[in-house]
Amino acid sequence: MKRDIPQLHFIRALAMVGIFLHHLFQGIGPLRDAYAGTLLGDAFVDLALGVVVFNVMTSFLLAMPYVGDNPAPIPRLADFVPKRLSRLCPHYYAAVLLVIVGNAVVYRITSPGDWLPPALSHIFFLDPLRTQSFMSNTAAYWWLGLLLQFTLAWPWILTQYRKHGAAKFTIVTVAIVWPLTEAIKMWGRAAPEGIGGTLAFLSTFNLPARLPEFLIGMWMAELWKASPDREWIVDRPLAWLIFGTCGLSFALYLFGAHQPWFSTIAWTLAVFVVLFSLPMSVTWGQRKGVLWLSGASYAIYLAHQPVLSYLDVAVGSFTPWCKFFTLCVLGWILSVKEGDWLDKTAAWVSARMKGGR
Repeated sequence: MKRDIPQLHFIRALAMVGIFLHHLFQGIGPLRDAYAGTLLGDAFVDLALGVVVFNVMTSFLLAMPYVGDNPAPIPRLADFVPKRLSRLCPHYYAAVLLVIVGNAVVYRITSPGDWLPPALSHIFFLDPLRTQSFMSNTAAYWWLGLLLQFTLAWPWILTQYRKHGAAKFTIVTVAIVWPLTEAIKMWGRAAPEGIGGTLAFLSTFNLPARLPEFLIGMWMAELWKASPDREWIVDRPLAWLIFGTCGLSFALYLFGAHQPWFSTIAWTLAVFVVLFSLPMSVTWGQRKGVLWLSGASYAIYLAHQPVLSYLDVAVGSFTPWCKFFTLCVLGWILSVKEGDWLDKTAAWVSARMKGGR
């Protein structure tokens, strides 16, 4: 991380574990189906919201030099994008290569017509734009496409943020984006087989719908930069935005109304705020194991879903819960091992690139 903020290390580690457990549980069909709609099943589904935490942290850390007092100049797209890609691509492309090899060995996917289209989709960060991307053991790679979209929009976002201010720009964006996304979701529910259904599904994974999360991360960065010792990472307007949305969602629940799509995001943001304020987050965020997991989270994110899918083939005869616990242990160990290899590979590539300049 750019700054040593123990709370972020702790929260990022929790988010990565949550995403791992989400894909583990959802990948075991009989278990997923048996607990669909139950408290346990919904809890495992909602662990995917760790990506919301990743989005907030990405913009929090990226924005730090550009907000508050003495901000750095707004970067040119031509300078900024290559730097960001040099951080994302070495891990990512190495992981894609491993997936191609792994799918060839485990699933016998060797025909170029079968493996080349998804590989190109990964390489060019197109996964969030293709429904087919979510029907494979690399569904989690959509997040890399979202990061690229945010990277390309960063100079514009930063310009508007400075022009209008954190509160105005974020609140207006939320007021437009969240209801509009919910309207698209309603359209999709009404016509699930048509273009409405496709747009409703893909809207979840692309920047317009996720922009508020990034803006809130920037707002938090500005608040923290102004007062690093503050107990709460929100001011009054931001607190009203997050907790007010949670209150609205709860009121709708009490009246038996449909929960809007953005309600889970608001609750995730609220949990983030509360965790950030807890003294234990500072304490745990300085522990060696948490610091390691925080630093390794990107590589583990890239490795874990394909690893779990390959192990699932090996334990196909196990009962659902036996499979869950077996994959939990073996999947985590192998994901960490592969993640370590990705980290070392990325470091080697970066060193070679710097040496060639």
